[in-house]
Amino acid sequence: MKFEHLALCLFLTSATAQAQQLPQLASGSIQRLENFASKYVDARNIDVWMPADYTYGKKYNVVYMHDGQMLFDASKTWNQQEWQVDETFTQLLQEKKIERCIVVGIWNNGQYRHSEYFPQAFLNTLTPVFRSAFLANELQNKPQSDAYLKFIVEELKPFIDRNFSTYPDKDATFIMGSSMGGLISMYAISEYPEVFGGAACLSVAWVAKTEKNFELPLAAFNYLQKKTPAPFGHKIYMDHGTTEMDTMYGVYQDFVDILMQNKGFGPGNFKSAVYPGTGHNEKDWAARLSVPVYFLLGKPPLQQVAFGKLDHYADFQSKYVTERNVDVWLPEKYDPAKKYPVLYMHDGQMLYDPTTSWNRTSWNVDDVLTDLSRAQMVKDVIVVGIWNGGKTRHADYFPQKPFEGLSAEKKEMMYAAARANGVSVFNHYEIHSDDYLKFIVTELKPFIDKTYPTLPDRKNTFMAGSSMGGLISLYAICEYPAIFGGAACLSTHWPGIFTLENNPFPSAFQDYLRLYLPNPKNHSIYLDCGDQTLDALYPTIQKQVDALMRMKGFTAKNWMTKYFPGEDHSEKAWNKRLDVPMLFLLKK
Repeated sequence: MKFEHLALCLFLTSATAQAQQLPQLASGSIQRLENFASKYVDARNIDVWMPADYTYGKKYNVVYMHDGQMLFDASKTWNQQEWQVDETFTQLLQEKKIERCIVVGIWNNGQYRHSEYFPQAFLNTLTPVFRSAFLANELQNKPQSDAYLKFIVEELKPFIDRNFSTYPDKDATFIMGSSMGGLISMYAISEYPEVFGGAACLSVAWVAKTEKNFELPLAAFNYLQKKTPAPFGHKIYMDHGTTEMDTMYGVYQDFVDILMQNKGFGPGNFKSAVYPGTGHNEKDWAARLSVPVYFLLGKPPLQQVAFGKLDHYADFQSKYVTERNVDVWLPEKYDPAKKYPVLYMHDGQMLYDPTTSWNRTSWNVDDVLTDLSRAQMVKDVIVVGIWNGGKTRHADYFPQKPFEGLSAEKKEMMYAAARANGVSVFNHYEIHSDDYLKFIVTELKPFIDKTYPTLPDRKNTFMAGSSMGGLISLYAICEYPAIFGGAACLSTHWPGIFTLENNPFPSAFQDYLRLYLPNPKNHSIYLDCGDQTLDALYPTIQKQVDALMRMKGFTAKNWMTKYFPGEDHSEKAWNKRLDVPMLFLLKK
């Protein structure tokens, strides 16, 4: 393992002494970072659990868990109980129910556990007398949860990301704990929503003491009313039992559930569960650990189609981009003896089945194409749905050459504009859409043409997508005009980021199009947009691109541009008008 030099020395010198102290595991392995130093809080051990098949050739999500000494081995805990983390994660991984991950167990600090885990901002709304007593009796007059979170975010996480094979971005970073560990987990995702994409809070200690009170729950409600993270891009799990200390939590959890719903959280990104007959202990938390782990890290179930047949290729390998799923849709009455054109579509997990997508909507591609085919309006076509890379989606889809042509100053303007809007669009990854297109053209397409009866030539090879998928579709036909004969670009995300202010990219991309738009004699391009939600950014730029298309010789024969007033930026909207680009590209 490639630890930093100092950490490596510490690890090697203590390896023999620590060998007998490491938890005994049912599966996987642990690397202990002994007495991990911090400028914010006292040093402590960190136990990093890796699954048995951990390899540096793949990237892993990271789950940070509090009370790290209680996670793996009951023979070494104060109460002879454990979370059974290695058993639960191993089973879910082996069953392919969750994404690849490692677990970082952060040991608590014993005497200062309450002080580190109690959300410091809650103190601001306590009455003076209660606050003074609580500080003295529970926090030893040393509240330090803000320092504890700085330790995790500024020191521990960077070390983990440097020395283990991780995805460093928010969507791959989770935090979890129980009791006060549940409280600090909720505080963490609220204070650092750009760092943590999900939090699991078991038996949340809303009362923050061993006896009932209203001051501390009220302080929590006041804080969450102001600081709950945005529902988009975050998942939060909460639960409690009905015995032992958990008997106190139900009434408060009910109120928090209402608050979360009012904040826009729904079944896809918020789960609150009650476990009757269970209490406040590691044995009970272990028994239900699979539930929050699956909620945060679960792989979506396979899509089902109403018409035709779907072949699923899990974790399609590439030397250019991260592995990803590929769904190949075969039309109704598919005949292996016939030859078919091929339509490559981005965001493949959003194409067919709304019950499996993150927002419960889909394009319903199978319905649209089947209806058009039955009406003898379009050619039968094979659709290759390329799942996005999730964490790498923006980096995969962002047109690389126009961006790289920007000056360093203009690039920084884009980064600053994105940060100002609270969005980290590039998610710690360098833009690599050129590699994404190489994956499609040199790896995926040859596989499809070899496996299925396709018409592999340019005039029978198409690409389609929406938003950033629309942007990369247009970029693809410009970069590979010998491969793709047509592109459908719905709600094309011309800004590249989420603002037009101080954004040089639209002009840069238009400059690129002036040079690289393909020959209109043998290429067809479809463009459209609405004017609601994110689509409100597009109409003016699309008019500019329309003028450029006319200048380059495109006419109604090989180019269609459509404007849909009142339509928003959603799969529902794209489904409503999908027949238009399909007729344009695939008309008999």
